[in-house]
Amino acid sequence: MSESIQPMLEMRGIRKVFPGVIALDDVDFDVRPGEVHALLGENGAGKSTLIKIIAGVYRRDGGSMLVDGQDVDFRSPADALEQRIKVVYQELDLVDGLSVAENVFLGGYPKTARGFVDFSALKSRTRALLADLGLEIDPDLPVGELRVAEQQMVEIARALSRQAQLIVMDEPTSALSPAEVDTLFAVIARLKARGVAIVYVSHKLDEIYRIADRVTVFRDGKRVVTEEVANTTPRQLVAWMVGRDLQDLFPKSEAHIGPPLLVVEGLSGSGLRDVSFTVHAGEVVGIFGLMGAGINTLGRVIYGAARRDAGTVTLDGARVRPNAPRDAIAKGMGLLTESRKDDGLVLPLSVRANMTLAALGRFADLTWIRGGAETRAAAEYVDRLGIKTPSLRQPIRYLSGGNQQKTLMARWLLRRDSLKLLILAEPTRGIDVGSKAEIYRLIDAMAQRGMGILFMSTEMPEILGIADRILVMREGAISAEFTRAEASQERLVAAAATTEPEGEATLVAPTGASA
Repeated sequence: MSESIQPMLEMRGIRKVFPGVIALDDVDFDVRPGEVHALLGENGAGKSTLIKIIAGVYRRDGGSMLVDGQDVDFRSPADALEQRIKVVYQELDLVDGLSVAENVFLGGYPKTARGFVDFSALKSRTRALLADLGLEIDPDLPVGELRVAEQQMVEIARALSRQAQLIVMDEPTSALSPAEVDTLFAVIARLKARGVAIVYVSHKLDEIYRIADRVTVFRDGKRVVTEEVANTTPRQLVAWMVGRDLQDLFPKSEAHIGPPLLVVEGLSGSGLRDVSFTVHAGEVVGIFGLMGAGINTLGRVIYGAARRDAGTVTLDGARVRPNAPRDAIAKGMGLLTESRKDDGLVLPLSVRANMTLAALGRFADLTWIRGGAETRAAAEYVDRLGIKTPSLRQPIRYLSGGNQQKTLMARWLLRRDSLKLLILAEPTRGIDVGSKAEIYRLIDAMAQRGMGILFMSTEMPEILGIADRILVMREGAISAEFTRAEASQERLVAAAATTEPEGEATLVAPTGASA
């Protein structure tokens, strides 16, 4: 794309300071019409702050902004919308009880001559916008009944209803299946062809190489580099993000597989159907499936946080009671849930309190908690896991996603004397490449110490990179099993998406279920 094209948005010397933190330091950034400009960086690098300045949520403390060559100063999100700038956040901003059409034109409904909402025009305009994006979604449906991918398209249609000339997409594929990602990318291609500028924020490097024209990398509140994507390599991008050459994203030591540790037989309930498998000591078992296949439900049912109607769960020879997380913990099981903010973290509490929550017995004398011992243990894991926090007293809500996730890992590691099996549900969702690599190394180290790891993910590269054995789920049941050597992306997709994998994967009753 020619550098002579005037940027739709240009930011020069942007500075933003919060108490004790320089979030953005003399940052330059621009995006051109008909361009996808990717924005990369570790959690806490400054990407979210820049987006919120573009959206009018934050006011900059220094620097200048130009839209179509004209100086602007956004004091509120309404100012950004007036300049035809729309941000589609990872947490979608929709009203579940309203229809698709009502959400698309929210705040700007067409009116009749008498001043009432013109519902006929509302629906027809919505249909036209959706058709323009190549989508078939009923404008009368309540938006809460749509899949996440469809809700994102409604957000994009809402942006187009405001004639948006710049759309910022923040981690838009974090909860999408591969097919839904393809649909989104087709919509992005249509927007580019119409001259819409797109800022695309993602931690997934494969997506950057599929759709982006240029990429800007942030680190520690500064712009490190802006480059044509075609002139970069994934290894370069990672090095720019983390400030060092990351030799191996998926460290994998030689596995020393021990005896059966977790034995699951005939598990049903909460949408699961007759699931059986085994995890051995020192083994990382990956569970792969598309969205809705039941992979995260499986972890919750095993742990007792979701209903078990039938089947048995045995950990190190001891039966785990159904629907009883306390019994699972007592027998040596831990669970890191897929949504750290919804049911993992206690957001108002400190880093220390969140970290020690599952191991308070270590620091308790009758009704007293030995604060000094608790603090020393928490400080040890902050240091060991490289958790970036100004203080153990810092509320956990203010940490980046990667540091929040490492805090949750530390929660279970504090039970190291009793922890035998750790269930990890989407442990790297929404975190940066550097933090992912640290978590993968931690998983590998735990397995080397003889712990069993059950690793659920919809991300094929990490499943292939970290697992010793992979089970594939489809519609609440296990459809195939692969050794590390047998597994490939094509085989995983075939087993996850089709009734018959056409010889690519062997449908099996997973081995070891009755070991």
